[in-house]
Amino acid sequence: MYKRLVFLIVLLLAMHVLHAQQRAINGRITDGISGQPVQEASIVIKGTSFSTLTDAEGKFVINVRSGQVLSISHISYSAAEVPVDHNTSTVNISLESVTRQLSEIVVTGVLGIKRAVRELATSSQEVSNAELTQGKPVNPILGLAGKVAGLRINMFDSKVDPDVQVNLRGIRSHSGDNSPLYVVDGVPIPDINRLNPNDIESINVLKGANAAAVYGSEGVNGVLMITTKKGRAGRQKISASNTTLFESVMRLPEQQTTYGNGVNGVYNPTEYRSWGPAYDGSIKPVGTVLPDGSQWELPYTAEKDSRKDFFNTGITTQTDLSLSGGDEISTFFLSVQNVSAKGIIEGDKNSRTGARFNASRKFGKLTALFNLNYVYNRNDVTPSEPWSTVYRHPAHIAYDAIRDWENIPYANPDYWYSTNQPNPYFNAANQRTLTSQQTLNANVELNYAFASWFNAIYRVGMYNRNAQTRSTTGKFTYTTPGRTNIAGSVSNGADDFRRINSDLILNFNKDFGKFSTRLLVGNNLRTDDTKSSLVSASALVVPGLFNPGNRTGQLGGSASSTQYRQTAVYGEFTAGYNNYLYLTFTGRNEWVSVLSPDNRSYFYPGVGATFVFSDAIDALKNSSILSFGKVFTSYNRTGNVNGISPYALNNTYSQTNGFPFGTLPGFSLGTNYPNFNMKPEFVTSYEAGTQLGFFNNRLNIDLTYAYSLSTDGIIQTDIPGSTGYATALVNAFEVSNNIYEAGINGDVIRNRTMKWNVGVTLYHMDNKVTKIYGELDALHTFRQNYVVLGQPYNTFMFYDYKRDPNGNIIVNGATGLPVSTTELYNVGTGTPPWQMGLHTSFDFKGFHIGMQFDYRLGAVMYSEAANRMIQDGTSPLTTVYNREPFVIPGSVVETEAGKYQANTMAVAGDRAYFTSYVSPVQSNYAVSANFFKLRELQIGYNLPAGLLAGQRIIKQAGVAIIGRNLFSIWHTDNIYNDPEFVYAGGSSEGYLSWRHLPPTRMVGFSLNVGF
Repeated sequence: MYKRLVFLIVLLLAMHVLHAQQRAINGRITDGISGQPVQEASIVIKGTSFSTLTDAEGKFVINVRSGQVLSISHISYSAAEVPVDHNTSTVNISLESVTRQLSEIVVTGVLGIKRAVRELATSSQEVSNAELTQGKPVNPILGLAGKVAGLRINMFDSKVDPDVQVNLRGIRSHSGDNSPLYVVDGVPIPDINRLNPNDIESINVLKGANAAAVYGSEGVNGVLMITTKKGRAGRQKISASNTTLFESVMRLPEQQTTYGNGVNGVYNPTEYRSWGPAYDGSIKPVGTVLPDGSQWELPYTAEKDSRKDFFNTGITTQTDLSLSGGDEISTFFLSVQNVSAKGIIEGDKNSRTGARFNASRKFGKLTALFNLNYVYNRNDVTPSEPWSTVYRHPAHIAYDAIRDWENIPYANPDYWYSTNQPNPYFNAANQRTLTSQQTLNANVELNYAFASWFNAIYRVGMYNRNAQTRSTTGKFTYTTPGRTNIAGSVSNGADDFRRINSDLILNFNKDFGKFSTRLLVGNNLRTDDTKSSLVSASALVVPGLFNPGNRTGQLGGSASSTQYRQTAVYGEFTAGYNNYLYLTFTGRNEWVSVLSPDNRSYFYPGVGATFVFSDAIDALKNSSILSFGKVFTSYNRTGNVNGISPYALNNTYSQTNGFPFGTLPGFSLGTNYPNFNMKPEFVTSYEAGTQLGFFNNRLNIDLTYAYSLSTDGIIQTDIPGSTGYATALVNAFEVSNNIYEAGINGDVIRNRTMKWNVGVTLYHMDNKVTKIYGELDALHTFRQNYVVLGQPYNTFMFYDYKRDPNGNIIVNGATGLPVSTTELYNVGTGTPPWQMGLHTSFDFKGFHIGMQFDYRLGAVMYSEAANRMIQDGTSPLTTVYNREPFVIPGSVVETEAGKYQANTMAVAGDRAYFTSYVSPVQSNYAVSANFFKLRELQIGYNLPAGLLAGQRIIKQAGVAIIGRNLFSIWHTDNIYNDPEFVYAGGSSEGYLSWRHLPPTRMVGFSLNVGF
């Protein structure tokens, strides 16, 4: 008992002495230039696991002993260390922002390995989380629009979950995918549409093929290196946010409001086409008399655009919650997100729920990292027919009066006024596509440091996407004559995709005096497995029962399964001299399963050089004007097999019932010739540029020129039927790109209380097709899109009127009707060769304003909907001459070969003229695709720390007003739709389908709280 008492007293005395040696140190950390507090800076007692974080005022308190060292770090600032002695009671530290230390910036390079910007022999641009989420997009790709020179992003339309088209520095392949490669935490994945933008720390866009060559064929189009958020040493952090955006139609295709429904100027209550008499304000019947003797009547006037009443106000809400923390040996980051969207079309909706867990742990020399992301997305939309019906109906249709089609007799399909164009609300309810998609993305990385100069990394990632789709059309049997019954249909589809990707990387770093060396060698293994199945029934028995068993006739369906295998070895060697001169060599040899054994192995090299002249030239080292100066150049030749799908070089067979006779099943040979001599297409790239920083990096300029030539491009061409086949894949296509890029970013005002930053990105692309196949000088690709020798890749070819040398329309002298040509003419490219992005941000005492503008010019667009609107009489083009006889302006008559005289013969401005001589001639509605738009606006305010000082729960709080696509200026000739929209991807830029929904604007607010 006595011994225990003595031990307890000694222990208490020791604890007292130890406690006496420790004392609380108060500190404050601020920005070295603005003097503003630095929030969430990590303060760690060096050599221990004790740490804390600064609060909203940049303040912290930590218990420390004399002789210990405080290590201060923050992701946006350079690190600092402060020793503590017995006289230290307070610590005030000013950190220097790394964004202003251009020469020391480190970004995520290939394979997820950090690289100093001064070493990179290619152009790159990093987008931070704040820039990416300024407009609060649900899809992170849309958050990049207009912010990176050379990166062009288009939406397919304004649906609740729109697809996007992404292109970086032009078209390189005709048959293959021209999208950049997406790499998340070092692992390539097929797409990032489901990735939560709030989970992303930064995206580094590697534009040059030289930087992306180690990724193989997929890296030929550049790489988006995505780094997700990680936990940091210090106390735990909890963040919560909510964003609510309201979406409304911004602009509709212009519609004539002079004439209503009918034919040849005569009113017809059951005619949907607007070729009737002029609106006069009278009350007119619509449709037929109902069984109860009543009839739908409307004022025969179009004082306002009633089409807008058809669209709802869409609502999108994002709710995010994250938890992060860690110490010196382990970190974690956990986030959950829920997104709910109601579309502008009745019944359209989308929901998404996702979770991410990132963790790391150090075990001596071994560091283990683990990332897991799961997303469940449910999409319920109608096909495009409801909207395409709206723009074909007369201008005086009252859409509010026909919404409840199940209970209002004249809105019901049985008594709807038109037998050709259904009630769009019925259409939206009767045709639905429901898709449930699950995406799981996970990767594990093991990094072992054998020595200070040598570490090995093994990284394996799995991406799995499963989608279940059900498309339905409800059965409807009409009780009124003259209408075709809707048989009803259902199709159930399943699509599964799984990719496993692994890399073993050996990384060597060694310095020899003024010389530095870095060698990276690795091996890559990749497997892609795809399965799909479809079961359908096209004639239902019981209405409302969408089961393939509820049918008459046979089931329809299909099934497919593909596998793709790839292996590669690669290397990258960088030699540096005195921290200002670098030479980099890259090489990769690849083996792919889609080519024949003789051609499936191919090698491609690259070389690049970088010279930081601001550090090499003594006269510039301490210049007050030039802060940083670098020039770089590179060469690369990259193989590409994206244009060859699995089994494309094999003979394929399809089942044909009744072959060779009766009901016997048989198999017929495919029509595509299996060309076993196919080789990869190769892209040869050159790049040169400079990166300059002035006035303590207050003004930064990036200038780049890049050239690429695609040779042995893969195309599918027709071959003689005598071969037994109709088409074949061949190596024949060539296309070149001359790219000019400029980025200018500067702080107009930068002091302790205010900062105003302005940035501009400029991009010009000179793209030309230099070879097609054999003697071909043009190749049709899609609708009015062609590949034309000597022209930009995406060229529009239209039919036009026959014209004299001055461009005047030649007409028939006897009728005055225009004469059309039988040859196509080149109207221009659908891909804008010029693009400019403008962003600006302003910060003042907690207030923040950020704006992003986008400007594109030099392209043309063609609207498929315009043709239909002309035929149906809703286009403004049909009212230019008040539908009376007129002489075609400037028209001429060819009196004899090469001689012309002015035409005086008038044409009838009626429906027959417009449907026969205007709508078929596409040049009538080929317009400029130029536009200028305000993509994003954010006006925010962070609560001052003083307001939160009275409690210890909420550490940070802010509110912001968000706007997206607030206004858009189109060319005066464009009366149709947003030029940014594309149809079906690929080379379809500039082609606007009648399926496209109109553009929308979004306005809302965002709240965020930190604990």
